[in-house]
Amino acid sequence: MCNVANRLAAAFLIAVSVSSCGDSDREAALQLSETAENELKSGNYQAAITALDTLDTKYASEVEVRRSSMKFRAMAVEGLTIKRIREVDDTLAVLKNQLDRYGESFEYIANPGKGLGGNYIDRSIVKLKSDILPRINDDGYFTLSIRINGRSIGFSRLTFVDGAMSASTVPVEPSRLVKVENSEMTVLQQEDVADAVTWLASHMTAAEYELVGSKSVIRNKLSETLVKAIVNTWNFASAKQAYRLALIEREKLERKLQLCRDQLANVIDR
Repeated sequence: MCNVANRLAAAFLIAVSVSSCGDSDREAALQLSETAENELKSGNYQAAITALDTLDTKYASEVEVRRSSMKFRAMAVEGLTIKRIREVDDTLAVLKNQLDRYGESFEYIANPGKGLGGNYIDRSIVKLKSDILPRINDDGYFTLSIRINGRSIGFSRLTFVDGAMSASTVPVEPSRLVKVENSEMTVLQQEDVADAVTWLASHMTAAEYELVGSKSVIRNKLSETLVKAIVNTWNFASAKQAYRLALIEREKLERKLQLCRDQLANVIDR
């Protein structure tokens, strides 16, 4: 009789302990849900999401509390998305001003032949006779045309020189050279010239450039006009690309916002 009583007492204590533990978890889960709601009301959307993540991870068994908190997550993501859209809109406005300002200094010149597109060229060098000419293609990318008239040097790279300092483009494979009679031509792409042009932007006093080839090296003067045109063309191209990427992000954010609102509507309708 005594053993039976002892077993019943032990079972009661376990039941009370489990019940107490369950109540404790529920209270903690409810506290996290309340924290998320309060952070949401204060506009601290990321803090609200952090609280909800902790709720889902630490108290996965509290299904009801987690379910009732789903609307808070949708609202937090919605708030973060709207905030980011405003930031992107501000960026787009700044970039649009830059594009308008740069655009006044450039002229669009179509390539001869149907369907060949064209290039944006700094107005200051449209009529300039030079071995190197910066351009922006229809996709908004910077290019640098190399044309060595009357000589074949096996062109490999372009080097800008400012006294004892210099910066070179990425070496060009021979297969990228076009030879017409005794002349050599190629087009350096944005990735070929990135480091060299970035260097040039901080060395506007650079006065010479070298066309380095496997056969010989040609060294010419680099005019102030050409230096400015190269840097302006680079900046204009960079603004064009940044603007396009911002537009893409804006479109993605709009889709994300619509998804958040659809999810929020579904949660509230339940």
